[in-house]
Amino acid sequence: MTYVRNGWGLVRSQFPSVIILFLYQLLWGLFFYRLIHSAVIALLSRYPDPPPNEMSRVLYMIEGQIELGRNPAIHQHLWMLLGLIVLRLLMTPLFQAGILYGLRPPEEQRSGLPLFRGMKEFWKPVTLFFLLELILLALPGLWVVPQLATLWPWLVPESGRMGPLLAMVGLLTGWAVYGWVIRQVLLFSQLGFLFKEGIWNSLLISLRHLLPGIAISLILGTAGAALFLICGAFSWIWTGLTAMILQQTYPFIRSLLQIWSVSSQYELWQTKLHKG
Repeated sequence: MTYVRNGWGLVRSQFPSVIILFLYQLLWGLFFYRLIHSAVIALLSRYPDPPPNEMSRVLYMIEGQIELGRNPAIHQHLWMLLGLIVLRLLMTPLFQAGILYGLRPPEEQRSGLPLFRGMKEFWKPVTLFFLLELILLALPGLWVVPQLATLWPWLVPESGRMGPLLAMVGLLTGWAVYGWVIRQVLLFSQLGFLFKEGIWNSLLISLRHLLPGIAISLILGTAGAALFLICGAFSWIWTGLTAMILQQTYPFIRSLLQIWSVSSQYELWQTKLHKG
């Protein structure tokens, strides 16, 4: 596909940004893993051994509810988890701003690494768009989550009920499709605002050319999923150092595909803008 091929040319010019994004995702994933690992190990150490009967399982759950309210270690883990989530929410628009700045022609960029220059110049509007995206993505949850909570008990008594299961899959799929459309529209709107081409015109371009945008996401999304399965399969087959190296390289691939996707969508936006 032309847009994906041209987007790769922009990725090569942003390769330092790929490295920095990879290191950030690697470190965030490492800290998140260590936090969850320490909490799960502490939780499992209290699990009854030998395998529990009904009474020991009930006592384990009661103990967990009591400890949840008075154990300072649990509170510490929850605050650390909340801190990691907040840090992720703060850093996401900054990296997005740097990536979008790197799409500018080299002659229009100021001195310095484009990623950090973009964080400095574009962080305010990109943060506003990011907050708007979070709000729009969360709005359907006010209706979807209660619907899922209503359907969930119907799955527990019997395992052969396909109606509620299909309804839940349909709700989640619709929410995911809605989320992709919102991200696509806001990405094109950001491009129009940041590159002084008009938000409304860019929004119309995103809606008129949804199919090429879907094709770009499917191509790169399929490539990412395939590489994830390949890395996972090789990690199961060749354990040890080889598996560790493969697991550490996947965040790099994910960072590369993330910037490639934005660059390809930019190529689509720019092409349709000039034709229009």
